[in-house]
Amino acid sequence: AALINATRDDDFYVRREACQAFAKLGEKAARNAVIAALVYAMSDDVYRVRLGACESLGKLGEKPATNEVIAALINATRDKEDNVRSEACRS
Repeated sequence: AALINATRDDDFYVRREACQAFAKLGEKAARNAVIAALVYAMSDDVYRVRLGACESLGKLGEKPATNEVIAALINATRDKEDNVRSEACRS
């Protein structure tokens, strides 16, 4: 729960690190609350947070492949930052 809450922290470094931590956990982290937090993070103002969220969703395996996640990833392919667009395509 603390890691999920960290995805909404005031400090973007904390938000980014929380997203990246889920990527390191991989499929073990594929829970509905985690997926929802990562989808929310994909609309963050800071591109590094969006990038971390895209990367994490790609590492969670098949479970996150919901319509909401797919729509968020498709939307991220139009992100202003090329790193986010690339990661969304990989995820």
